[in-house]
Amino acid sequence: MSERLLQASGSPGFGPRMMRISKGPWMIRAYKLQDFLMPGQFEGFGYRKIFVQEQVEAAIEHGARQVLLLGAGFDTLCLRLAPQHPNVQFIELDHPATSAAKAKGIALEGQSTNMFQIVADLGERPLSKVLAEDGRWDTSLPSVLVAEGLFQYLTDEEVRGLLVEAAASTSLGSRFVFTHAKPGYRKLVTFLTGLVAEPWKSAVKSEDLPEYVEGTGWKIISDVDTDEAHGVERYAVAERR
Repeated sequence: MSERLLQASGSPGFGPRMMRISKGPWMIRAYKLQDFLMPGQFEGFGYRKIFVQEQVEAAIEHGARQVLLLGAGFDTLCLRLAPQHPNVQFIELDHPATSAAKAKGIALEGQSTNMFQIVADLGERPLSKVLAEDGRWDTSLPSVLVAEGLFQYLTDEEVRGLLVEAAASTSLGSRFVFTHAKPGYRKLVTFLTGLVAEPWKSAVKSEDLPEYVEGTGWKIISDVDTDEAHGVERYAVAERR
């Protein structure tokens, strides 16, 4: 599904030829070279996807009726889960360029009536205002929000600001599933990602998360993540209190 979305987007570099190259043996070996610089990160992306899906499904099982994926990119979570949970509303939020490109692929895949996109740049407008203006998000419903691979591209101040905005837009007991960079790799990763993408701007130890989110309206309910298989990231779940 990811491959189909990327090809349908028409984005440069994601045509059929590049898809074939990206799955070739020599390219796989090239991907794995990053383990010398960021141990476990190549495999860690897979664990990250599993963790997020398991946590979203657990939240739905506990009564969540809305799912909000922040910085959705070409992720397929909502596309895959929406048909399985017709009574849950699935929302993707991303900036205009990515949302428009992904919409082409969504149209080909078939969009469930309980899934939709919100186009917005959270660097320009606060989350609570974006959701209020759209009108489809219900702040009174138990919800689960996801920020996967997003926080490290924000400053600490921006992360906490987003958490405050999320708290203002959700009911008590809602959950926030997120990943964050672990300290010690920021300078290296900032240099590497700065060559092809946005640099990393924040990092926090898993054991410091309770203090990190204090005062934002959220409380960490997950255990301290010490799993080295997660690469240079760590995973967490917070609950609206």
